[in-house]
Amino acid sequence: MSAGIRKSKKRSGASSKQPPKPALFLDRNLGKHIIAKRLRDAGMPVEVHDDHLPMNAPDEDWIALVGRKGWVAVTKDKNIRYRTAELKAIRKHSARVIVIRMKNATGPEIADVLVKGHRRIARFTANTPAPCIAGIQRSGLVSLHKINWQASA
Repeated sequence: MSAGIRKSKKRSGASSKQPPKPALFLDRNLGKHIIAKRLRDAGMPVEVHDDHLPMNAPDEDWIALVGRKGWVAVTKDKNIRYRTAELKAIRKHSARVIVIRMKNATGPEIADVLVKGHRRIARFTANTPAPCIAGIQRSGLVSLHKINWQASA
């Protein structure tokens, strides 16, 4: 009798709910126009470093701001996960940082990756407790970097 019963292949509304779009904070090394405009045009909430802090503000200042506001920082600084002062600030302020993992990428290429990967970024931040540092690849794949938080204490 049960052989004739078919199950719907459509996902339930509960499982297809999208996580909220986190505001992306663009570090000064990503500029303030090209990437921000492209992300805003795609409907993504964006904050730009120079709109909130002096251009020469230390990284610890923007990390504190990002943690306080609940934003997700985006940077090209791949070495941020190795510097003690930045790691301490990320940990202290429970910040989330996404590192662009694309050599010699242009602003439009970075913007395309962030637009393509925004759902993955949203899912990642919804499912990964702060503090954290992750990388985003050209494909839009977001992956957590393993950090020894005790070494930065």
